[in-house]
Amino acid sequence: MDVIFRSVVGKLWMTIIALFALVLTVFSLLLVQSFDNFYHNRQTANLQELAEGLTEGLAQSEDKQSALELAARFGLVHHTGLVVVDENRAVVGKSEGRSLPEIPIDQLLAEKSLKLTEALEGKHPKAQRLLLSFDGTEQVNSPSRNGSVPILAIAVPLEISIGHKGAVVMYQTIEDFDDTLTEVRLLILVVGVIAFTATTFFAFFLSSRITSPLRQMQETAHRIAEGDFHAEIPIRTTDEIGELAASLNSMASRLNQLVDALSKEKEQLSSVLRSMVDGVVMIDADGKIVVTNPPAEHFLRDWKYEHPEEPFPLNGYFQQVVRGGYEMAEDIPVQGRIWSLVMVPLMDREQIRGAVVVIRDITHERKLDKMRNDFVANVSHELRTPLSMLQGYSEAIVDDMASTPEEHKELAQIIYDESVRMTKLVNELLSLARMEAGHVELFKENVQLKPYLERIHRKFLSLAREQDIQLDMDLSTTIELAEIDPDRMEQVLTNLIDNALRHTPSHGSVSIRASGEHALCLEVSDTGSGIPQEDLPFVFERFYKADKARTRGRAGGTGLGLAIAKNIIDAHGGTISVQSRLGEGTTFTITIPVETKNA
Repeated sequence: MDVIFRSVVGKLWMTIIALFALVLTVFSLLLVQSFDNFYHNRQTANLQELAEGLTEGLAQSEDKQSALELAARFGLVHHTGLVVVDENRAVVGKSEGRSLPEIPIDQLLAEKSLKLTEALEGKHPKAQRLLLSFDGTEQVNSPSRNGSVPILAIAVPLEISIGHKGAVVMYQTIEDFDDTLTEVRLLILVVGVIAFTATTFFAFFLSSRITSPLRQMQETAHRIAEGDFHAEIPIRTTDEIGELAASLNSMASRLNQLVDALSKEKEQLSSVLRSMVDGVVMIDADGKIVVTNPPAEHFLRDWKYEHPEEPFPLNGYFQQVVRGGYEMAEDIPVQGRIWSLVMVPLMDREQIRGAVVVIRDITHERKLDKMRNDFVANVSHELRTPLSMLQGYSEAIVDDMASTPEEHKELAQIIYDESVRMTKLVNELLSLARMEAGHVELFKENVQLKPYLERIHRKFLSLAREQDIQLDMDLSTTIELAEIDPDRMEQVLTNLIDNALRHTPSHGSVSIRASGEHALCLEVSDTGSGIPQEDLPFVFERFYKADKARTRGRAGGTGLGLAIAKNIIDAHGGTISVQSRLGEGTTFTITIPVETKNA
């Protein structure tokens, strides 16, 4: 019941029923009161006129006895009782009237409200309502109730004879009028019950008509709240409820458009954040991280590993920004990498509600800076030695320090060798710069692989014999034709074989192997001194050189050969790698994808 009364249906039903009950009650009271007044006034007026008429007739009649009998018969017809008293209140005559109960005449005449005294004095009082008790002896059709009879009585003056005054008392019961009012009340009750039942059904019908679209609106609102923005309320009417449904549909449509726009904007923002090279972190006012992207997550993971004692990453920097209200820039080393951090306070109406952090990995930039500085230092070092030698030996020639033609020729030969070395260094620097800038020009052609490798093998065979090193070649590949740039590839193999011979001691061996079916695999291995493990990641960098103690006294290279070789192999779409053990030897492996062709 509480659910019903709390609902719109129950409230409307109670309101309509209460309003109907109030109107029916007021209407019933007014109607009964109106009937009561109307019949009372009418009966009073009729009784007044009847009493005045009879008294006038009796006063004008010479035969009083006959007139009284006539009046009695007249009263019987009009259901009116008649009592004639003299000036001493003695009953001269009376008539009970038809269908009237037997009432105590003495009690009637003794009623002060009857105003009998005024009538005996010649006055004309108005009819009055009286309630008389009786002794229980009544007629069968007497409508008396509870031992009393309600009557309407009037006393009028009457001249009984010359010099003798009296009065006529006439009375009527008002039971019939009460019965009429009872019937009216019963009729109102029946009508009220019928109207109450009809009103109840009408109230529920009206409430259902009103609440049914409201329930649909409620269900649709729940669906919208749960994320179903395509939910729509059917519009069946054009009244206020229909307008409300149309407004809700319009609101849902606009909300759907707004949510779609926000979703697209969020997706675009997420895509931008995911595609950014720089890391982005958003921190709320409580210091909690709410937004990150993959680079930022990488940084935060390393930061948490190094700073497990902090409640959340970047706590110290965040507190500085919140207290100071200004942006902060800092370079932070984390797990071997260098990160540039820029933290900016996030303002909301002059209040700091968080911070935005942009994180950039500048390890590569710092490495490039170091490589640039190292490059300048290495070039300066490589050029300083031959320039010093050129300057010194040329001064010796100018000063005629060479006493014999043989010494003069030796000095000139040293100057020539150093100039060749400088020329080679400059050419290799220019070539490497062009390659790293992406300007590698390859002139590919279909090369017979076996004769090509045999020619390179013969090229170094005499040099290997001079150094007492065994130079082997193994051709186990099924590839006969390879589309390569023969000059560039020969430059790579020459560099690798020359390095292998230079770092291999006497009685050692150097092997050249070619294998593979779908990709050409070339290996140059030696049994030389090998490369330390800590130097292996840097062998393809510019100006890398092995320890001079392992050059067997011969002039070393420029340190650019392997860097140039890597760029040439990359231009061919291949890879070059190195494996080495200190004191056991080194193996360089080149893999180049080729389209095999049978000769």
